[in-house]
Amino acid sequence: MIGRNAEIALLGGLIAESRAGQGNAVAVYGEAGIGKSALLAHLASTAPDNVLVLRATGVEAESELPFAALHLLLRPARHLVDQLPAAQRAALRGAFGEDERDTPDRFLVGLAVLTLLADLSEQRPLLCLVDDVQWLDRASVDALLFAARRLAAERISMIFAGRDDTDPTLPGVPELRLTALAMDDCARLLAERADDLTPEARDRVIEEAEGNPLALLQFAGSLTPEQRAGRLPPLPLQPPGPSLAGRLQQSLRAAIRRLPERARLLLLVAAADGSGSLPLVLKGAQALGATPEDLEPCEQAALVEVSDGRLRFRHPLIKAAAYHEAPLARRVAAHRVLADLLVDDEHADRRAWHLSAAALEPDEEISTILAAAGERARGLGGNTSAATAYERAAQLTVDRDRRARWLAAAAQAALGAGQLPRARAAADRSRRLTTDPVLLARLTTVRAAVETEQGDPAQAAHMLITVAGAGVVQAAPAEAASLLATAAGEAWFAGDHTALGQAADLLESLGSGVEARLTPVVAAVRGMERVSAGDPAAGLPLLRSAIPAADATETDPDTSTAWGIATDPAAGAYAVFSALMTGDDDAARELAAARVEACRHQGLIGALPHALQLLTQAQILCGRHAEAAESGAEAWRIAHDTGQAGRLVHLHGILARLAAIRGEDEECLRLARQAEGTAQERNGSGWGGCALTLLDLVRTRYDAVAERMARVLDGPLGHTVIVTFAIADHVEACARLNEPHRATSAFARFDAWAAASGRPWAAAVAHRCHALLAPRDEAEAHFGSALALHARGGRPFERARTQLMYGEWLRRARRRADAGAQLSAALTDFTTMGAAPWAERARMELAATGVPATAPNPRADTAPLDTLTPQELQVVRLAATGATNRQIGAQLFLSPRTVGFHLYKAYPKLGVSSRAELAGIDFGPTGDRIRHDA
Repeated sequence: MIGRNAEIALLGGLIAESRAGQGNAVAVYGEAGIGKSALLAHLASTAPDNVLVLRATGVEAESELPFAALHLLLRPARHLVDQLPAAQRAALRGAFGEDERDTPDRFLVGLAVLTLLADLSEQRPLLCLVDDVQWLDRASVDALLFAARRLAAERISMIFAGRDDTDPTLPGVPELRLTALAMDDCARLLAERADDLTPEARDRVIEEAEGNPLALLQFAGSLTPEQRAGRLPPLPLQPPGPSLAGRLQQSLRAAIRRLPERARLLLLVAAADGSGSLPLVLKGAQALGATPEDLEPCEQAALVEVSDGRLRFRHPLIKAAAYHEAPLARRVAAHRVLADLLVDDEHADRRAWHLSAAALEPDEEISTILAAAGERARGLGGNTSAATAYERAAQLTVDRDRRARWLAAAAQAALGAGQLPRARAAADRSRRLTTDPVLLARLTTVRAAVETEQGDPAQAAHMLITVAGAGVVQAAPAEAASLLATAAGEAWFAGDHTALGQAADLLESLGSGVEARLTPVVAAVRGMERVSAGDPAAGLPLLRSAIPAADATETDPDTSTAWGIATDPAAGAYAVFSALMTGDDDAARELAAARVEACRHQGLIGALPHALQLLTQAQILCGRHAEAAESGAEAWRIAHDTGQAGRLVHLHGILARLAAIRGEDEECLRLARQAEGTAQERNGSGWGGCALTLLDLVRTRYDAVAERMARVLDGPLGHTVIVTFAIADHVEACARLNEPHRATSAFARFDAWAAASGRPWAAAVAHRCHALLAPRDEAEAHFGSALALHARGGRPFERARTQLMYGEWLRRARRRADAGAQLSAALTDFTTMGAAPWAERARMELAATGVPATAPNPRADTAPLDTLTPQELQVVRLAATGATNRQIGAQLFLSPRTVGFHLYKAYPKLGVSSRAELAGIDFGPTGDRIRHDA
């Protein structure tokens, strides 16, 4: 390697780190010919003896074959597949077509890859080299990217290489960009590989190659003897082109043209095949008139190399030149010959793509073959490949209905792959071809999902309602119910009360056509509509009826179908949402925990962040802030690793409230800004804005509280759950400003909601607000009623706030002993919950009474736990139950080695030296459970 010392040193350092137990990944980018493949080859050849090197290279001909690259990379580890946790084992086998059960979760495949590689690295450190990422199939990219982002304590380095314009990219993986070689390095390279050039010829080649190693060698190799001797023409050596890449391609095509005709034909077949199988290439070439002897000129020209039954182009640009230099008719003939040779079932997909490349006009048979390939790809979880196959099938049919169906399938597959513009385009094309209400329902679901992800839930709601009401309700009530359930949720978060009412009306019109699992959703949607219309007395009972009985979440996650808590995302989400909206925090926490457990057990990694988000919300409201930090941190990590941008917006707002409670001002501001950054925080449900309100309140910025709450209450999120709960903050701020009239209208709404909810904590907060707004001689009675209601349970944070405010009121009334009792209780509760600024406020008030503080600061019994990171706390909680590293890893979607790493870091913080000692530590309550059969 010439001129790459810095890059070799950097990558060598990463390999050394991974050998020491610090896994890492990096993506090497650069223009074609800049030396990426050579750099990876150098790393492979110089790797330490104890490092096992795994290699895979993207092949253009296999870019539509799901998991083709992954299958190649994992070949040396296949003997370890049987040792994987059951769900991961099934997912990986399903991805490789060895298990015909349900389509595997694409992120669970990634976790299986991580676990498999981690198991292999227990024997020897691993170096995974993946070249030509731009031609990897999308399914392999997703799996490898998920694994790469979660490398921690594994002895694994993953190094990817791709062109500057690589698509797909590898977000979240650190990048290293290869730039042009310096002039001195160019001269050294030519001195080694073309030492017969005169200085004049060498300088001209260096000038035209622009520091690109492949261009240097190709341009030098294309010189005539006269040019090599220095007799150069005045014009450029290569034909003028728009770029170096263009000139390089022209030079390579010229090299192809200099070959004998049959040698060019053989290279064309090899390029069209792309797999590198020498027997297949030779059979195809012979069918077109070439012979094995015609390979010799190609080898002599250093265009290809042959070994171990494989034919490899020396560079992908040579393959492209060999293919595109051939006339269209010959390219078509090459693909047809290859399709005729690939007749075995195992090659069905490759055959389908060769037939596709050979089709120059509509062909119903080939169209059907491609649609079948799309179905197989979708069954393997290869949504990108499936979308491409369906789109090509649609191009090749003249049947209008078939084209509409296959475009609809392409739209759904593209949506599953996260390719939103592609999904929208396919759906729009299909919609123009069909009047079938069921197909229109599927298409509208795709379009609505795109609108929601791009920040317009109101548009999504209207689209769904329009289509449902235009024929789907009558023709397919089950599909209509699903559409309308989604529409109602979008309308709620968009603040579109008209659309919410329309969804409720249409759902109720379905009557017995609604499936049993969605019956509670019908009641919930009507309840939401009534609440948004300002009628909680009518709405909250309907929402309560949508909450499953307490024992509905206790059944096995594999079989639980009680109102869809464990198996149906829509029904499960509505159940939790109904509990949150009615203030039933304990039910919300239990229901969300059941959904989290089901996602873990079933390996639904993509669905887990939403379930964890709901659990985090419920845990915050229950005052279980340490648990909420665990759940929220895990939700954020997985949403980030799986590219769920919309989910991250939600989570930023929720985690901002946790930061406000803890007094982490900068973190709260950062998270809230990220949550509020789109369309008045429509995708964040108001949590970010209310987090800032809470922070301003404890920092005594009462004007800011009143102004922000006035804006929020008048905006599209004024009706949402967290905004309703934050009205009490608005009341407190206005009372402290001596402007209680500013909160009168909002408080009337909260008071009505609290009365209709029937929750003791809500009635207590309402009494607290009455105390702040009432004349002095009436306030104490309200405080007394509030404390009596708080004693019945719920919202410990609100109880501590009531104690704080009552204590402040008593101190001003010069009743110091009574004030001290309330303030001491508030201080204890705030300290227990980790609400530092609130505890400090209580401590200052207590000091002013002259009563000594009785609550420790910080609590000695929880101090060790407070030093753990959220993930360390999750791991030690589960380890204390007796779960093994492998079981914990399967539940938390980590490798067993990373679990061990977190335990190793946690032990000294907890003052223990072994797993057995964890059983003696009180980790407090937890909203999650462990399954030891994972």
